[in-house]
Amino acid sequence: SFSMNKPDDFDVWRLPDDDSVQKVTVQKDTMVPNAVTLVIEREDHTVGNLLRMELLEDKEVLFSGYRVPHPLEPAIQLKVQTKSEDPGPVKAVDTAIERSVATLDKIGEAFAKAKARH
Repeated sequence: SFSMNKPDDFDVWRLPDDDSVQKVTVQKDTMVPNAVTLVIEREDHTVGNLLRMELLEDKEVLFSGYRVPHPLEPAIQLKVQTKSEDPGPVKAVDTAIERSVATLDKIGEAFAKAKARH
C-alpha cells in the first residue's frame, strides 16, 4: 500500500536530534554565474513560495524558484541568481528572510491588537 512508503509524520517535519541532517545547505551553481541552490530540509511549499516571492521583490535578483524534488522527501530546493556577486545570491536570501520575518512580525502585532479588541 502507499502508506508503506510514506515516512512517519514526525520525521517529515522534525530534524533528527543527532545533527545528521543540516537544516540548510548551500550549493554554488558551477554552470550559472552568481547562482546558488539552497536545500532546506523539513520544509514545503509554504516556505518555498514565501522566499521565492520575497526574492522576486529584490531588484538584484534575476531568478528565484523552488521545487519539491519528491513528495515523500521533506525538503525543498530554492534556486537564486543575482545580477552580480555583490550583493550575491546568499545575501539576497538573507535579506529576503529578514523582510519575511519583519512582515510576519507586523501581522503578529496586528493580530494581537485585533484579538485584544475581540
